[in-house]
Amino acid sequence: MQIIIAAVVLVALIAWIVVKNDEMSGLGRNVKAGTLRHPHGKLVRAKATTVIPEEAPLANRIKRSMPFISSVAIIAVCVVLYVCDFTVLGHSSSRLLAALSSTGIVALIIAAEATLRAAEDARTFWTYVYALVAGVVCALVVWEVVAAVASMSFSEESTLLVYGIVTCVCYMLGSGACVALLPSKVTFERTFEDGAKRSITVSTRSAAYSAYVAMMGPSPTKED
Repeated sequence: MQIIIAAVVLVALIAWIVVKNDEMSGLGRNVKAGTLRHPHGKLVRAKATTVIPEEAPLANRIKRSMPFISSVAIIAVCVVLYVCDFTVLGHSSSRLLAALSSTGIVALIIAAEATLRAAEDARTFWTYVYALVAGVVCALVVWEVVAAVASMSFSEESTLLVYGIVTCVCYMLGSGACVALLPSKVTFERTFEDGAKRSITVSTRSAAYSAYVAMMGPSPTKED
């Protein structure tokens, strides 16, 4: 599963490079038509076709973005498997708990819910990748501290349970916070010097967004 996560991140990195190249197409001082970065030449006009949504308070965005359902469900499964370890299932449940605690599928599921909780225009592959990476990083950082304490203080089965709960909570916090902090998206229609028109959706924090807005005047809002 770690290989799958690494593959997702690699594909996202390549796609990010392609998208950023498209965003900056036609911008800059040395624009030469026909090149890979500037196939249509200089950008002459940009027009926003969507508006910037009003920013909700950060606390509300975090609350809305937290993937509670999947996290609680997975934690409940971990607890059930832990309890079953002392019943007829015995070591079978221990192996299941170990597999569930260590598999990357948990991170994928929680990041997916966090993405679905994002604003409609932000439910993209990029949001999913950001949420996934944030959750994994949060879990890795926290678990380095928890692992030593858990291994010294608990039995093997209890350590697996602690690991499962801690990683779920970290995935939830990392993915949810990441989605809450993501900037708004705005779609622009661009017109290039050769007459070509292309639409693109960019982050309000990107350099391209600032350049597009400068071409069209004040930033669009719901009140406009």
